[in-house]
Amino acid sequence: MKTALALFKREGQSLDPQFISQIEFELMCGGVFIDKLEVFSQKDASGFKRALDRIKDGYDALAIAYSDFIEFDIKEIIAQSFNSPLIVNQKAKDYAERFCMGDGALAEEYALMPLDALVLPNEEGAFQGFILDEQEFSLIYMPDNILEISPILERYVTPFLESKLGGTKVKRTLKYFGDKQPLLSTLYTAKDIASGEFDYYLTEKNGDITVSLIFEKEQKEDQHAVLRFILSNHQKDIYAEQEESLATRVFDILRLNGLKISVAESFTAGRIVAEIINNSGASKVVHEGVVAYSNQSKIDRLSVSPATLSAHGAVSQEVAYEMARGLLAKSDADIAISTTGIAGPRSDDTLKPVGLCYIGIATKNWTRTYKFNFTGTREEITETAKNNALFLAIKNIKKLLEE
Repeated sequence: MKTALALFKREGQSLDPQFISQIEFELMCGGVFIDKLEVFSQKDASGFKRALDRIKDGYDALAIAYSDFIEFDIKEIIAQSFNSPLIVNQKAKDYAERFCMGDGALAEEYALMPLDALVLPNEEGAFQGFILDEQEFSLIYMPDNILEISPILERYVTPFLESKLGGTKVKRTLKYFGDKQPLLSTLYTAKDIASGEFDYYLTEKNGDITVSLIFEKEQKEDQHAVLRFILSNHQKDIYAEQEESLATRVFDILRLNGLKISVAESFTAGRIVAEIINNSGASKVVHEGVVAYSNQSKIDRLSVSPATLSAHGAVSQEVAYEMARGLLAKSDADIAISTTGIAGPRSDDTLKPVGLCYIGIATKNWTRTYKFNFTGTREEITETAKNNALFLAIKNIKKLLEE
């Protein structure tokens, strides 16, 4: 299957080589092997149109990684080339609406695609992909976000290609959280226990790591052996054996065990509970989410002691502890999470360092607090804290279930 990949760049800028290799690797994992890379400017409508006609004549497939900054109507060019008018696909719109905050017009824009297109649902973002398939040519249209491409390929593109062409590769996915160096050491050693060669690739974002393992289809024994070896070495740090987010894993564990959670957030400002609520049916597992940003809110809403705030400051282990316990005492929940920290870009008047964060986890029988010193921008610190809180929730819910 001779395949071209189309990427887009801003005028006057070049593409990041690492980004290109990540895109190509994810496509390879999904059974799409790139023979030619085509790079277009954000304004080059005519160049893209000419290239599309040329690629349709000389290749079996074209994979397009779409970027929001493109300034021409790429979907219209594709629709005209395939003689398939653009429509708002209802299935795609249903997926897009989850991320469009009630903006129906924006959801329709993301769900606009050729009439004959096969939807590639994007469960990680608003932009929806699609496949246009002719007898001798297939066009695969996806967002250019690595974390969104991977599940689209695994759940939809790979099965499509296997049914059309017959695939030779199998991808297995693990979700890991924490220091990646021990994991890399394990993966390197795993090469010795496999009878044949296999490939692996890591994608990391704010501490959350997706491990992609690629085997030949006939390597069934190697698949089992390698997975067992990795799981035995990192059982505490691997939270899922499929493409799944931290928040979805929290949701699934709570739902399957009939438990409820409450969340009190200061500097993470509601992100933790918002991630959990993004799962359909969250009302059965989420009791409440409280953004207690000010000291007075912590006192009034969470029963944090003024003396504790005075003695230790809002960003402290003691306040994280009292936030979690106070929330649990006032809510119909089995477990509570609290966060307090300094996201930056500047410290507060206590001169505590930017990136300092405390996370509290409480159940009816115990409370644990965790201290972190994160680095990065305000956004990176906040996202990393959110991810750590969700991972700690997974670990502590499991401990609660063992009691």
